[in-house]
Amino acid sequence: MASAGVAVICYWNGRVKKEQNNVVYEGAKVNVLPIKVFHGTTYAGLLDKIYATTAIDRRNFELNIICRYPISSQEYKPIPIKNDEGVELMLVVPSRSGVYCIEIYLEEEPAPLKAEAIALLTRETNGVEVGDDGNNNGAASSELSNYSPKIGNKKLKVMEGRKWDGLNEDILVNVLGRVGMESLLLDAPFVCKSWYKASREPQCWENLMFPRYIKPNDLDYISEDNEGENEISEKGYAERLARKYQGNWSVTAFVKFIVNRSCGNAKIIKLPTCCMVKALEYVANECPRLKVLDVSSYNPSINAIIPKYICKWKNLDILRVGRFYVDEILPQIRLHCNNFICLSAAYNYFQGDDAAFLVASLPELKYLDLHGGFIEKEDVVKILKGCKQLVHLDIRESGFL
Repeated sequence: MASAGVAVICYWNGRVKKEQNNVVYEGAKVNVLPIKVFHGTTYAGLLDKIYATTAIDRRNFELNIICRYPISSQEYKPIPIKNDEGVELMLVVPSRSGVYCIEIYLEEEPAPLKAEAIALLTRETNGVEVGDDGNNNGAASSELSNYSPKIGNKKLKVMEGRKWDGLNEDILVNVLGRVGMESLLLDAPFVCKSWYKASREPQCWENLMFPRYIKPNDLDYISEDNEGENEISEKGYAERLARKYQGNWSVTAFVKFIVNRSCGNAKIIKLPTCCMVKALEYVANECPRLKVLDVSSYNPSINAIIPKYICKWKNLDILRVGRFYVDEILPQIRLHCNNFICLSAAYNYFQGDDAAFLVASLPELKYLDLHGGFIEKEDVVKILKGCKQLVHLDIRESGFL
């Protein structure tokens, strides 16, 4: 006889709230679906079924499973389900308590990618140069025939008897997706034909971290008296790109070229400081899966149109901006971005009702960066009290009004 199944009502897109003798699930757009779970199901099997049923992106979200567990006929407790034993105890609830089904509440937590993305936004990118126009179809030149591939500035040691073109394509795509824009453009395509082919796969272009300065005339912004490691790298990039195209190209065209490589799969984008409005518009229309956006430009035209395009990025959960229009951008984030967790708006004036507006719009914010700006001490207290899930607040080098 086949093992009996247990009806499990699954809730997601919300948060668990414990009340006296009860557990409730709250959210603006809570989804509910029943699933059938059989006795003997493992914790891994339960997760597989939940991800398949809810269509939650497993690569980007980890799940906390909370069972609304009956302690008595009039009392419920939130019990986390974290292993096989927890699943087994959950599935015997109907037979022990006389209920017809089990209720489980899902809380979505950003996968480790989010921590990596937050870190990426705090450090500068390596230089970039377009290395292949496609005409040689990835065939290595004589100069590169004995080439050792590299990641960043570190060369990979080639083991004797092993051929780089013999790597499994799925593994190769996975690796190339981590090396960064510079290597994808300048290094990988010239190793061999298989690497050229792999470097064109959209999965390699999910994280698009543009350098700040990519035009010859932008080099003037890099002071010779203040050339750190990142500035030198970006200056080298701009100079190489200038030699490649001799100045006959536009930043917007370059951004479009890179974005097109992703075929709509881009999840992390850091735009150059010299980005123009048309480039941001293109990103808005071509990158619906975007999760992390860095537009730390102080171009008034760029910052003014960001609220207009928030509605196109339903999955956005990390945003870095230059000029910060609180009353325009926060309502859009609140309305369209259910998983938003991180806002960076450095070097801004934060005053008046801005703090109250922030708390009302994004009470579940976890990361907030306001360093280098101006903020009232009372507003800092309001934010700390109102955003109860806040784990990181940066107000370094800020002036207090």
